[in-house]
Amino acid sequence: MRNIFLAGSTGSIGRNAAKVVDSNPLSLSIKGIAAGHYTQEIKEQIIKFEPFYCVLSSKNEADKAKEDYEKYNIKLFNKSGYDTLFLYGEEGFRFAVSNYIFDLVLNAISGSAGLMYSYYTLEAGKDLALANKESMVMAGEILNKIAKKNKVKIIPVDSEHSALFQCLKSGVKQDVKKLILTASGGPFYDKDKNYFNNITVDMALNHPKWKMGKKITVDSSTLANKGLEIIEAAYLFGFKEDKIDVIIHPQAVVHSMVEFLDGSVIAQMGDADMKGPIGYALSYPHRFHNLMKPIDLTKIAKLEFFAPDYEKFPFLRLARYVLREGKSMPAVFCEANEIFVNSFLNNKISFNKIAQNVEYVLEKHRPFKLKTIKDVIEAKKQAESLSKKLISDI
Repeated sequence: MRNIFLAGSTGSIGRNAAKVVDSNPLSLSIKGIAAGHYTQEIKEQIIKFEPFYCVLSSKNEADKAKEDYEKYNIKLFNKSGYDTLFLYGEEGFRFAVSNYIFDLVLNAISGSAGLMYSYYTLEAGKDLALANKESMVMAGEILNKIAKKNKVKIIPVDSEHSALFQCLKSGVKQDVKKLILTASGGPFYDKDKNYFNNITVDMALNHPKWKMGKKITVDSSTLANKGLEIIEAAYLFGFKEDKIDVIIHPQAVVHSMVEFLDGSVIAQMGDADMKGPIGYALSYPHRFHNLMKPIDLTKIAKLEFFAPDYEKFPFLRLARYVLREGKSMPAVFCEANEIFVNSFLNNKISFNKIAQNVEYVLEKHRPFKLKTIKDVIEAKKQAESLSKKLISDI
């Protein structure tokens, strides 16, 4: 039995993870959950999973949950004999994850808010199933060092990085020519550049393939998501920027590929169902049965692949630039993008301004080495300061 802490339990990854656990009750058990606010969904998860810990965003949220727990005798539903302990914030999570009961943490917290959840997980000597790409983008070298020191694993959950993780099993690192990340292209990959001048929030949120949160959906429409994935892949697998390619693949059947020196290309294919990569991370090095609907290759009419347009999607160029520069630049890139995406979602800036503003912040930032997690937090603060100043000047 593998005991799981599910951070981000009410998001799309969290819900799919719960389904994976439900279908494998003899192998997995959710013993901790974390989310932003106390909702009916959290209440139902507490009743269902009987977690030892429930971590929420603030003391107020944790107090509401505890009051509800006691008022409605939710603990009467609990057959384990243990009451759920309600905690809050990053320190609450840090306390909970240090408990010996947890074998693995699935970090599905959205955005840079998930950084410290990854950090505290590895510091506690727990394996990390990582769906929060921002953690690795902002602090990849630091997280890798902690994982190595504590002899724990970082297992990717993003479908593209899970695919690379699986494909890399086909050979040794020195025989790899390049990693190939696939991108569905979002809603605008085939649009003329002039079209980008009039993209609205509703248009950007209308992804043709996936149902995701607003931030990551906008990132997919700008291809910032793929830029972040270039950086994440570099830190996860130890490859330089020039060894990582991106290609547009609208059908989203091939999730990523690895090309080897002999010319062989190993691709990982599957249904567009996140239960697959989640299940692989939770069961690694084994596999659960029947997590996804098998793909029927005879019914797939075509598989298309296109080179991305770096002029229409400048985030790919910016991501490569900050990865080459290193130091604090990837962290600033990540945080600035998050701030300007939120500005776009709130109709404060136009679609094209997201990348333009991120590039401006990168030009103003003076990079410095990241030796500790405090340095990452400082880079995050500097990015926030530069970004908010730019917004106030608009």
